[in-house]
Amino acid sequence: MTTDVRTPVDAEVRPPGRAPDRLRYVLAGAAVGGLCGALVVAGAFLAFDDAFDDDGGGTPDRRVATPEVSREASRIPEGDIAAVIARVQPAVVAVTTGGGPGGGEGAGTGFVIAANGVIVTNSHVVAETTDIEVAFSDGRTRAAEIVGRDAPADLAVLKVDATGLPVVELGDSDSVQVGDEVIAIGNALALEGGLSVTQGIISGPPREIGTEIGTTLESVLQTDAAINRGNSGGPLVDAAGRVIGINTAIADPSIAQNVGFAIPISYAKPVIEDIKAGRKPAFLGVGTTDLTPELKSQLDVNVDDGAVVEDVTPGSPADDGGLQRGDVIVQIGDTQIKDGGDVATAVREHQPDEKVTVAYVRGSDRKTADVTLVARPDAG
Repeated sequence: MTTDVRTPVDAEVRPPGRAPDRLRYVLAGAAVGGLCGALVVAGAFLAFDDAFDDDGGGTPDRRVATPEVSREASRIPEGDIAAVIARVQPAVVAVTTGGGPGGGEGAGTGFVIAANGVIVTNSHVVAETTDIEVAFSDGRTRAAEIVGRDAPADLAVLKVDATGLPVVELGDSDSVQVGDEVIAIGNALALEGGLSVTQGIISGPPREIGTEIGTTLESVLQTDAAINRGNSGGPLVDAAGRVIGINTAIADPSIAQNVGFAIPISYAKPVIEDIKAGRKPAFLGVGTTDLTPELKSQLDVNVDDGAVVEDVTPGSPADDGGLQRGDVIVQIGDTQIKDGGDVATAVREHQPDEKVTVAYVRGSDRKTADVTLVARPDAG
């Protein structure tokens, strides 16, 4: 199952693929409470100088990574874990939130993508709060404001008044393979004394998972690097120190161990840019699922790959274009659709008011619909 652009409220919540009935996925945010006071670590932080401008201000930097970061990261010998940590950790922040339901505090992680204080984290880390503080690796803290959130994508952009901050380099998650070494850095369990670092590999192919709050995340990276409460929003980096994912969820720890998931950075990049620019994402208006051999036989279609339309939002571009339940979408614009997860990715590549051609199969007939995408209804 996938929904390209549904809100959590409107989208039908369905089991995540073929996972066992008891398996659920838990967002890796943390509640700050007695656990943090009871567990104290004495890890040392890496310091950086002249990172803050107390006068603040400045407009968000539209660059994703500076050339200086790219050159520095390219000098890290691949597989040198200590060098990767030394390079990346100064750009990772601990996020603490307050003012949520019940007035409790929460914790997560973020990472700096622009030297003037632009930070990426998960949407669920900062949902329902305007009281946000980030702690940098030299111990200094700053209040943060929300630039914008995309709840279905579970991504948010924050801004602090600072200049000269170290930033991460964003990599290419499309090139990762099962077995690649990765490192997770984050505010695990909101432990006192510093960020936590865990190492592992990409431990499975991209997955579709349904979360505890009713959202569905598409094509997330699976890793056995330990991800715990508080890691949400932190970077998953490759052996050269490039961010390839945003740690977000774990399989229910009562029945699974070291099965964590990260939003692929190649999917996140355009979402982040849309949030920074204040752009609303495009909306097609279909809920889809993968075309399985069983569905192929049931629908009597003559294709092996595609996304089966499970529902169409009334009045949406898909509805206006004549798409129906049981149609199999095989192409959106120039993007070939192999499974349900490809629909959200393909729609994200376009803007509201843009006309695109949707190719689909109904029975033995291949059809096309020229549709004009609209702004996603849930986008603020």
